[in-house]
Amino acid sequence: MDKKNYIWPRLSGLCFSVLIILIPLTASAIPPDWLQNHLQGKLKLSGAYHGVSFANFEGKTPDYDAMRLAKDRALDDLCYKLAVSVRSQFEEKIAQTGEYNEENVSSSLFVGTRQTLSGVEEKYKYINSRKKRYWVILVIDKAKADKQVGSQKFINEVVDRLNHKQDEILEGIKHISSVLSQNMKGYADQMNHFQNLLETIDTKVEASGSQTKKEYSLLYQEIKKLQGTQQQSNQIEELINQNKILQNMLIQITGKIQKDYFLALTNDDVKHKADNPNFRINIEPDKGQGADYYYGENIRFRVRASNGCYIKVIYLSSTEEGSGSEKRINTLLFPNVHDKDNWIRAGETKEIGRLGELEISLPFGKDIITIVASRTQFKDIEEALRQAEGGYYSEVTSNTNGALQIRNRGVTVTQSVSSSVSGDLPSDPIATDTCFIVSHPN
Repeated sequence: MDKKNYIWPRLSGLCFSVLIILIPLTASAIPPDWLQNHLQGKLKLSGAYHGVSFANFEGKTPDYDAMRLAKDRALDDLCYKLAVSVRSQFEEKIAQTGEYNEENVSSSLFVGTRQTLSGVEEKYKYINSRKKRYWVILVIDKAKADKQVGSQKFINEVVDRLNHKQDEILEGIKHISSVLSQNMKGYADQMNHFQNLLETIDTKVEASGSQTKKEYSLLYQEIKKLQGTQQQSNQIEELINQNKILQNMLIQITGKIQKDYFLALTNDDVKHKADNPNFRINIEPDKGQGADYYYGENIRFRVRASNGCYIKVIYLSSTEEGSGSEKRINTLLFPNVHDKDNWIRAGETKEIGRLGELEISLPFGKDIITIVASRTQFKDIEEALRQAEGGYYSEVTSNTNGALQIRNRGVTVTQSVSSSVSGDLPSDPIATDTCFIVSHPN
């Protein structure tokens, strides 16, 4: 095609007519929503109590012992949550019969719940073949559970246990400590992930102005505070309070990450790097990570890969207010109808924008450029180029989850083993990376 017929995009504002086509999504090989919400401390199921836990396994698939252990731990988690939920209802009744240690009351309620509950169902399972973890979630209808533990018989058994069955109390304390310690392991995983995220962000803002660095320094401080909160303890009350504090902080931090396109995409990059440490892709603006660019200035991006792979580069336009709630135009910069060869050799440096087609324009703000690499060609590329009709293929997203779905589309698939079991498909690994620039008027 003659160069004069090219349609050039201009960063920040797209000066060409954008073709908006929505192609059906292909699910990514990422943990299911219920597990992601659990790991972020915000899983809630309407009208039900739930318990979630995991067990590590060896080999390609979990054996019976691992599945049994995960289920037992999930049941302990469910019973603990239910005991905490109903405790306030029984404190007055229990207080009328005598003075009891707080730890013993929690244990007696837990043991009674563990012995009484019927109707608990296994809702979902998930096999993380990379980390060798088998996850399970158990649920019970809230009304059904409340009725069972609300009976006078249950109250009598709680009081009797407090007065006469110290062996059951001690055993219950051990189980509660195990539940809380298991939760802390999950929190520790999240904190390690956040530490890796901080290190990644540091490299992404190295050429940024002071204002941009200040924005991310606030997140840095919150994550460091989260990491400093975790302490070892054998006392149930201390573990309970620590669990609550960490959970609330996790919810706040993950909420901030999910509202920011750059943070959400970078957060996903860190996960991919952990899953596939030997497969890396890197994209960087020609003036450095997070650099400032001005109206009319051309920009190029350098791409390097550790392995031979296929790549696609997506540009997310800035918004006037820079708000994650506003609609973003996501443009497939590369490959495009003018340059379809998206294979890059290991160690090769490839330039995106080498034809001078990327130019800074309105609106000004933070422009995000993200890349995904696969050892097999993307399933959606051919259709996207066909829909582009001589220009550049674009879609609109209204939230960060939509941007993640667009980037990961056509790469990997989550395989349903049955209606209730899901796991990672043994597919080719992928690598992702994200950078941004800040555009300004002259």
